[in-house]
Amino acid sequence: MGARMNRINLAFALFLFGCTELARGEITGNELYSQLRSSNQAEYLSGMAYIEGVLDTEDFYLTADIFSSTDPKTYKTARFKIPHLCFGGNKVTLGQLKDIVQKFLEANPGKRHIRAASLIRFALLEDFACANNPVTSATK
Repeated sequence: MGARMNRINLAFALFLFGCTELARGEITGNELYSQLRSSNQAEYLSGMAYIEGVLDTEDFYLTADIFSSTDPKTYKTARFKIPHLCFGGNKVTLGQLKDIVQKFLEANPGKRHIRAASLIRFALLEDFACANNPVTSATK
C-alpha cells in the first residue's frame, strides 16, 4: 500500500507541476519563437493559442477604451490612452498574424527576452494600428 500511495502522490505532483506550467500564462519572446518554430504539434499549437489569447485580451481592452473615450453627449470617440490593434472588416487570419509575429521575432533577436504579449502587440501595431491611437509624432 505504501509504494502504491507514493506512486499516486508522485503522479499527482507531476500533474500539478504540469498544470502550473500550462497556467503560467506569461512567456518571453524566446519561448514563443521556439513554440512557433517547433515541429512538435502541441508546442506549436501552444504558441498559436498564446497569440490568440493576447488578441482576445487586446479586444477586451479596446472595447473598454472605446467606451471610456466616447463622449456620451456626441458619441464621438476621442484618442485612445494607449495604442490598440484594429482589424476592421479585414479577413485577417490567425496564420497571417502568426507569420507577422514570427517575422518580427526573427528580425529582433535582441528583444526576445521581453514578455511575448508585448512583442506580439509591437509586431502587429505596425500593420494594424487603430486610427484613434495616441499620436506618437513630435507634431501631435
